[in-house]
Amino acid sequence: MTLAVDRLYVGNGEVMENAVIVMADGKIVSVAPGIASDEATHVAGATLTPGLVDGFSFMGVGGATLEESREVTASLQLSHLADLDSPAFQNALDMGVTSAYLSPDSLNVIGGIGAFVKTSGGTPANLFADNAARVLNPRAGLKVTLGGDPSRGNYTPGGRFTTSFNARRPNTRMGTVWIVRRDFYRAHDYMKALEQGLPVYDADLEILASALRGEIPIRVQARRSHDVETALRLQKELGWPNMILEEATESHALAKQLAEAEVPVVCGPAYDSLRRSVATGPTSAELHALASPAQVCCEELHDHDGDENHFTEETGAYQLNQFSLDMLFLLAPRYSSAYGFAAGRRTEGRGSTPAMPALLQAGGVNLSLGGAEAHDQSLTESSLIHQARSAVRWGMAPADAIASITSRPATVCGMGDRLGQVAVGYDADLVLWSGDPLAADSKPLLVILDGAIVVDNRPQE
Repeated sequence: MTLAVDRLYVGNGEVMENAVIVMADGKIVSVAPGIASDEATHVAGATLTPGLVDGFSFMGVGGATLEESREVTASLQLSHLADLDSPAFQNALDMGVTSAYLSPDSLNVIGGIGAFVKTSGGTPANLFADNAARVLNPRAGLKVTLGGDPSRGNYTPGGRFTTSFNARRPNTRMGTVWIVRRDFYRAHDYMKALEQGLPVYDADLEILASALRGEIPIRVQARRSHDVETALRLQKELGWPNMILEEATESHALAKQLAEAEVPVVCGPAYDSLRRSVATGPTSAELHALASPAQVCCEELHDHDGDENHFTEETGAYQLNQFSLDMLFLLAPRYSSAYGFAAGRRTEGRGSTPAMPALLQAGGVNLSLGGAEAHDQSLTESSLIHQARSAVRWGMAPADAIASITSRPATVCGMGDRLGQVAVGYDADLVLWSGDPLAADSKPLLVILDGAIVVDNRPQE
């Protein structure tokens, strides 16, 4: 497949005018100056970027991925638990996101191992799912959460018999830090015991030891500035060789310290009001579905009127029409799939500013953007490309904004040698935009993943 484009954002800050990109076997084999030929696909005025890389996402992450009976679940792998059939991946793909780091939820102090995925190309486990994420790295990061999320709602049993998950520690921020220090010091002792040949295998400590050896990055979610300071102290004290900050809502106040420590930050979505901190409510697409109900899948296989809810004797259940299905969906509680995130962000985000990406960039911090829960719904103002546009409005250079959603998160996630740039040898993950991708009215015309068109919004001739 060959593409000819009027403008190309390479992803590393470079911009080319009139470029021809040749793809074969899922890889980019040539990038060179040139104009459209008869063999090339060309859309006048369109701009090409690498496929967007979401550096911090909760797509497919829900309550089923949590083990709340204990505060440390380091050995749980999100790749085994996440809903890879979630519609969030198609929502992200429609907005040009071709790969993402999936972060465990934040209700545990040490929440397990995140995964890096492509938003398409997997085998759906659900008969009615037409797209599924594909795991590239099941051990892409170890989640550690500071702040109020792990202790929210917990209480000390005090001798009472209870089966509640919340009857546990930590109960405070101090308790959260104590658990982090306790288990990583245990991991240091565990590593010494292994060196002595002692039979001390422990699944959770094995993961912490891998993180201490630098084999798995430690990704710390910390919003408030004092939690960010705590993360920096813990890194120094415990000897974390590779720490990445997630969300980091007030990290702009510590840009100098973060730059000196060479700690990357994956932040977002930035917002200017607590009411805008979490995307909730029905989308315009869902409201449209209520106004113009579509045919239920496989409806023609049933002998009943599609406008009525029909009792099926074979299954002993009612076959609901589309309107009933849509109403159930609309009336259901609308929360972010990551429970801890949704609650904590409203209480710990008072220092947020949409200028944070520009402030971190100016301070010399290695900055990437993440969608968090933004792609759980379609057409939100927090999707990855909208965040880059907002960052530009608040002072970030356009080339840096594009890099923060392509090459930088790819590098931070350990995929910098194959994703995030339009370069020879890289995966052929590309997005062709109707105009400049940072323009408010620009839309994805083509989304290409591994050299295959997976979204095609080109005007019909």
